[in-house]
Amino acid sequence: MFRLHDNTRRRICRAVFLLLCVVPTTGVSVWCARRHLPRVVTAEAERLERELGLDVSLAGLRYLRPGRVLYEGLELADPETGRPLLRCRALEADWQQSTDREGRPRASLVLIASQPEIEATAADRLAELLDRMLRRPTILRTVPGGSQTDVRLAAGQLTLRAAGGSQTLSELQGSIESLAGGTRAEASFRLAGIDTPQPIRIRIVRNRQITPPATGFELDTGGGAVPCGLLAVGLPLLERLGPRSRLRGYIWANQTGDGQTSAAQTSAGWEGEFAGQVYDVDLDDLVSGHFPHKLGGTVQVTVQSARFRRQRLEEAAGTLVAGPGVISRSLIDAAVERLGLQRGGEPQTPGELVPYEQLAVGFLIDARGLQLQGGCSPSGHRSGALVAGAILVDRQGRLLGEPVVQPQPVVALVRTLVPASQHQVPATRQTDWLIGHLPVPQVVPPAGARPELPQARLRLGRGS
Repeated sequence: MFRLHDNTRRRICRAVFLLLCVVPTTGVSVWCARRHLPRVVTAEAERLERELGLDVSLAGLRYLRPGRVLYEGLELADPETGRPLLRCRALEADWQQSTDREGRPRASLVLIASQPEIEATAADRLAELLDRMLRRPTILRTVPGGSQTDVRLAAGQLTLRAAGGSQTLSELQGSIESLAGGTRAEASFRLAGIDTPQPIRIRIVRNRQITPPATGFELDTGGGAVPCGLLAVGLPLLERLGPRSRLRGYIWANQTGDGQTSAAQTSAGWEGEFAGQVYDVDLDDLVSGHFPHKLGGTVQVTVQSARFRRQRLEEAAGTLVAGPGVISRSLIDAAVERLGLQRGGEPQTPGELVPYEQLAVGFLIDARGLQLQGGCSPSGHRSGALVAGAILVDRQGRLLGEPVVQPQPVVALVRTLVPASQHQVPATRQTDWLIGHLPVPQVVPPAGARPELPQARLRLGRGS
């Protein structure tokens, strides 16, 4: 072996120290410093804005390890109006890699949110964001092979803020998965202060195996009664049921397009079914707030099955129980004259408003008409003596009984709620909404009638 000079050995040791210690340490320090520069936070916020299409604000950004990022003070806002959509004290994003059953690589983004808050008035913008993610084959463009990307969300609590108060969702679990034939989004949660045997579950599926692609959803309240005000965030029609109304049951719906273009499909509406119960519906808001008659009290509706198509009710069967409350004499008279209900005893209370003890009826409504069956029970009447088929009773006895002729035309219900006019069906704002949502019969020509072809003459001028 040869011996190195002492100065040579020192130079080699210094070079090795610089290459293996000083340079890596300096590089890591510079990399860490750059990660904590304010412009890095700004650049990440701008990247999220391009990805989400919303205004994004970040208070801080921390890289916990490769593939795991912690966003601090995250806020999303509407880029057009500036109204806040979502706030989150901290959001941890963890990229994970796995393989599916067929051995193909699959990326997952796991999000863990701390104290998220959503503004109920901005739910439409968040729904648009979710719809874009469902319609886009690649959920997140930042991941190679994004068509096989899953997004999973977990939060101990989520606060939904509205003008009338706040609602806390607990044990929130959500996911968005790319499937072979589309995209599926699911969420399950419980409501603070409401005991439900099972979590509330929502599923939204974008089906690309049909032409044109369509969206469907399912809602299961998990056996508990959910405030309609909460569900009205996604189903605005439920706002008409009053602030104290609650819904228990199952509903599914699919977009209907009849093979038309996407724009036509969206305008065509939805078809689906509902089965369950609706509690504490405010009749004063539902009837008195939209029609000239007065009907007060709370009602419980049990729907055995209700089918709808293109926002129109096709068929429904169930029961309705309400009372005590008040009803206007004009509505009693209209129910007798227009809907064919049998008149009972004359109310003993003077004045336009008549107190009633119970309103109970079984109903079946479809294109053939409306069938009503009296359901008032002796327990709902103080005297204990009740005529069979009673629909409305007061302390003295029956006020209204079920019709003799059944079914009654659906238009008779419309004419009962809206004052009489010279038109067969009054053309008013109220009837426009009712006619658009109630069943309508098919036009059936009389038996033995032969259709006649229209005859017309076209007379042209001499100069033609």
